[in-house]
Amino acid sequence: MTPRGTYRELTPQALIGGVLVGLVLNMGIVFAGLQIGFTIVGSTVGAIIGFGILRGILRQGSILEVNVFQTIASSVNTVNSGIIFTIPVLFLLERNGARLSDSVNWSSVVMAGVAGSLLGVVMIIPLRRQIIDLERLRFPSAIAVGTILRSPGAGIEKARLLTIGIVVAAVFTGLTLDWTGSGAVIADSFHLGEALGLPAGIRLVFAASLLSLGAGFIAGRPGLAILYGTLLNFWVLIPACVWLGWVEPDFAAFNVFGKDYEAADALANGFRNFTANKVGIGMILGGAVAGIVIALPALKAALASLRGGGDEAGGRREEVSMNVVGTGTLIGGVLFFAAAKISGGDAVSWVEAGLVTVAGITWLWLASLVVAQTTGRTDWSPLSGLSLIAIAILMGILGPGETSSIIPAVTLGAAVCVATSMCADMMADLKTGYLVGGRPLKQQIAQIATCWIGPGVSLLVVFVLWEAYAFGPEQAQVMWERAVEAGPEVQAAYAANGGSAQELAAGIPVLGAPQAGALQAAIEIVQSGDIPLGKYLTGALLGLVVSLLVSPGLGVMIGLSLYLPFKYMIVFGLGGLISMFVTKKKGPRFVEDKGVPLAAGLIVGDALVNITNAVVKVAQSL
Repeated sequence: MTPRGTYRELTPQALIGGVLVGLVLNMGIVFAGLQIGFTIVGSTVGAIIGFGILRGILRQGSILEVNVFQTIASSVNTVNSGIIFTIPVLFLLERNGARLSDSVNWSSVVMAGVAGSLLGVVMIIPLRRQIIDLERLRFPSAIAVGTILRSPGAGIEKARLLTIGIVVAAVFTGLTLDWTGSGAVIADSFHLGEALGLPAGIRLVFAASLLSLGAGFIAGRPGLAILYGTLLNFWVLIPACVWLGWVEPDFAAFNVFGKDYEAADALANGFRNFTANKVGIGMILGGAVAGIVIALPALKAALASLRGGGDEAGGRREEVSMNVVGTGTLIGGVLFFAAAKISGGDAVSWVEAGLVTVAGITWLWLASLVVAQTTGRTDWSPLSGLSLIAIAILMGILGPGETSSIIPAVTLGAAVCVATSMCADMMADLKTGYLVGGRPLKQQIAQIATCWIGPGVSLLVVFVLWEAYAFGPEQAQVMWERAVEAGPEVQAAYAANGGSAQELAAGIPVLGAPQAGALQAAIEIVQSGDIPLGKYLTGALLGLVVSLLVSPGLGVMIGLSLYLPFKYMIVFGLGGLISMFVTKKKGPRFVEDKGVPLAAGLIVGDALVNITNAVVKVAQSL
């Protein structure tokens, strides 16, 4: 047998190729996250592309080299969830007639993102043995990636399917966008309920989104939690609240059995603001607490493992040394502290910066363990809920009633969110390496060396999308105000394409940024002191019970779906149902070999075309 050390593993080709692919995935999935409210990791796509480049084009890559390739691609990409779940709220919040984004020191945001990325990588390393070697958590996505890597003969074919998916999605999505101001070729949504003459209370609108379809297909059965929550909200909760009179006075006269579809749209948007997002946030927080409770035994074992012996195996180091972990933690902590002071300016004292640094890093480590545990079991995690808790803790230290506390709290909350997402991603990649016989040391070096790249790229894409399309619950209102400010001719053209203060013009993608919208609502409620405890506690109790009794992370996913756009989530659910049907007819191997690469291509192609269109819009405005 050839010694494992002779195989290609951490090479320049894997390093450079992984970074470039990670950047492309990062940009595309930032768009996807702002649209559908959650992100996907890039390991599967990275592994497929790695096979295509290293084995197909260069004809020299080993399985272990492709594993490092996908590890790096995933590392550069994964930080986007931490950025888009938090930072967009600074564009949504207004104080004294100006958006908070106008007052942000963006260098401190990049610094916080890098700090969180580095801390997330190094602080999870000591827990690898406990979670992977001892507990042997499954990490379903990591197993799927491992299967891809162990099927080198099929790697090139999967790369071809991925390319086909990208091309199909790019062409289709391009036809749904408005490139020249004259409108789109294909409508971006289809009102099936109106076409069939169904009652307005039964919302049935499908988005022309191959991204949502592909994401749902990859998620499969576990992703149906999103569909359940969506149908519960729009088909049960809203009609029931209308019938009981538990809605705002403007909607009290709505007839769920009538045919006023415009009123139904207005009710759906309004209900999200005054009920659904509050119950949903409560479920997210309740699910996050359940995650902590479930992870307590592992936390105890992890602390014991940190007091254990060395990490040598047969005279060869398998992991980076504790000196590297300590140095990385120190550098990350210094960056975290600097971001706290710079982002807050004179409003944050040196003592307060120190306190939020200690509190933030402590919570970061606890949250990272929770996310690694829940991801290992279900592939879902209460990432957003834990981030909401982090921002609430930081605002509590800096002054919950002070506007000056929002920017540093959100900035550092982004660091915490980035860190927890990186922890889950790294542990999943290490699980893949464990399955294919990779050396943890190589993967850890690769991630430490590249983890700083992603935050700035994610932030830049958020800027581009805001300038091109805006985002958030009031996206239509913001775009209408921009059209009005641009002059009568622009306003008339925008209106001619169906744009108004309530509806986006044709060809403009809906970027609801539901995670940021939820965070906005939470911040405003905390600052006002007018907290609807009944709705939050109801949601929290439901999230806690569902997560403890049914599945970790389930309460979080259902809570999230309560304020996600119906037309995207119904397509997401359709993708999951198709995945289940194909699995039943063709078997899981067919889905893994044929369906997953094609679905991943749909996601990447759809998102990248939308990013390109956003860049064109920004260039035109300049």
